[in-house]
Amino acid sequence: MRCKLSEVMELIGGGTPKTTISEYWNGNIPWLSVKDFNNDFRFVYSTEKTITELGLQNSSTKLLQKGDVIISARGTVGEIATIPYPMAFNQSCYGIRAKKDIVTSDFLYYLIKHNVSVLKKNTHGSVFDTITRDTFDNIDVNIPSIEQQERITGILSPIDEKIELNIRINCNLAA
Repeated sequence: MRCKLSEVMELIGGGTPKTTISEYWNGNIPWLSVKDFNNDFRFVYSTEKTITELGLQNSSTKLLQKGDVIISARGTVGEIATIPYPMAFNQSCYGIRAKKDIVTSDFLYYLIKHNVSVLKKNTHGSVFDTITRDTFDNIDVNIPSIEQQERITGILSPIDEKIELNIRINCNLAA
């Protein structure tokens, strides 16, 4: 099936709780910024900052769910990762949720990763490169059946896991 990338996903905006209100920070909700996932790993497991439930409720940030994708959309554009458990995120990123009856979360991750160069070419902004919601409307993609998506991700996911393990081993050896 040929369609626009925007048709197979839900785009979710992030936000930042007011930094001047201490009750919003240092809670138990991981809060993502691009520096937490610009390492080429598939999954992001930890964040530099955390927020409280009060911070989540009193800001425009949203809670991404397990399997959702995060992409940096401003400044450092096109960094991408998958969320392994619920996390909030800032306004310099988009959360991306697969439309389940069309695409799997795993396939959507690889589909976006494959199209990052196209996303980067279609950025806007005079000060910072920015991916906008319209950017996703301008990318045509081919979507195979759910069964084919699962076969494809069944091949790619173990490769990503081995790459990440090798990088971690190399870092430990270097240390």
